[in-house]
Amino acid sequence: MTQSTLYVAFPASDLLRERIDAFIEAVNSQPDGNHVARLEAIMDPFLDEVLHTYFTGPIDAVKAKGTAVNVMLGAMKVISKAAHGLASRLMRKTSSGEQQALAKHFAALRLEKDGKVYVGYPLAPSLAERASLVFQEFANGDGQMAHLVEVMDGISSGAVENYLDKTVGNLELGRINRGLVAGARATIKKASASSVERGIPAMEKQYRQPVVAYFESLLLQPE
Repeated sequence: MTQSTLYVAFPASDLLRERIDAFIEAVNSQPDGNHVARLEAIMDPFLDEVLHTYFTGPIDAVKAKGTAVNVMLGAMKVISKAAHGLASRLMRKTSSGEQQALAKHFAALRLEKDGKVYVGYPLAPSLAERASLVFQEFANGDGQMAHLVEVMDGISSGAVENYLDKTVGNLELGRINRGLVAGARATIKKASASSVERGIPAMEKQYRQPVVAYFESLLLQPE
């Protein structure tokens, strides 16, 4: 991690921070132990806070209404069902080796800034630069919707990669579970794309600038 690396991150609740830290500490203290209960305890708050960050968070922040909100909430419902179902099935069967790998993964997602704990992932330098430029354009009142959709597609894809792909990538999956993961991933990707490509353009004009400001507030340079 370098000083110039820009992350998309949300502040972790006390509950999520405590459960991530407890899991990492338990694995580090007893690498060969079984810490499934601590791992499973992470998943519901982790998934709920990720979904809040990308869906209900911006809606609540600007008290938005209308077609765009319906599209975003519909996508969130689909993603929530797929993600929670997948986590419930996969995490309870993890080996100690898989738990060690997951502890490292969550440690990488855990960020700190000014004494606060965040959860997030790094943006590619080109996307970080593009996002900063597009967000500033909207702040100035001259943003273009096509540019915003492009940036948000990139951020959404990054969330799927870091919160889904890299999580299940630490697991040794059999044929059936590989099929389940592939199906869930396709569902989540389709719903995410729908939220960005249909929901954002449908947003009423008075909500666009504050929603962009909300997502800009998620950009973080950790310590």
